[in-house]
Amino acid sequence: MIRIAVLEYEKETKDIIFQIGKLFSNIDWTFRHFWKASDLAKAMKEEDFQIFIFDEMFKTPRLESVFVHDNPNALFVYICEDSRITKGDDQRERMFYIDKNNLSKELEILAPILLKQSSQGDVYALSYNGVHVNLPFESIYYLEKIEKMVHFHTKKGEFQKRINMSDLEKEFAPYGFLRVHVSYLVNAKHITAWYKDEVELLNKERIPLSRQQKRKIMTIKKERKARI
Repeated sequence: MIRIAVLEYEKETKDIIFQIGKLFSNIDWTFRHFWKASDLAKAMKEEDFQIFIFDEMFKTPRLESVFVHDNPNALFVYICEDSRITKGDDQRERMFYIDKNNLSKELEILAPILLKQSSQGDVYALSYNGVHVNLPFESIYYLEKIEKMVHFHTKKGEFQKRINMSDLEKEFAPYGFLRVHVSYLVNAKHITAWYKDEVELLNKERIPLSRQQKRKIMTIKKERKARI
């Protein structure tokens, strides 16, 4: 079950929950609404949330240190008067900014990403040389091709398997993984920054970013923005 925390005004909350109810019609989900950040912080001690939806007034360095930093696998959606101004130069893949006056349409556009978040709890069954382990997709930082082996860099450690990278790209795409380089497949939710020829992850590692793949990814992002 996916759990959603909403730190918002009552009017917007009703619109948000109504729209998400349509998006998650085939998925088990629940939500809790909070008026105060302190109440949400207390609730987090007893339950985990995979999606946080905040009013833009809660976008402060102090609150981000409490919520964003302490929930590295969660997605955050800020509801804004002007999403472009609030977003600024924020490049983090798991942060989203949408306009209050276009709430339904922009949440609908975000739907594929929110649905991917619900599937990140699924597992990849890895089996090689007698090793059998179920890796939740959310626990995988990136995949690296070294000669004929693919190395899985995860929170549980490093695993390897002899398999075709192109096959993995197709299999992992629905879970939000991006082919940033011919030798690297990265979980987009763990990307914190984009540079000229690298991406930086939550664990501070930097992964090579090829020009060709960067152009391809940025084109997809521009097309997504154009639809908003």
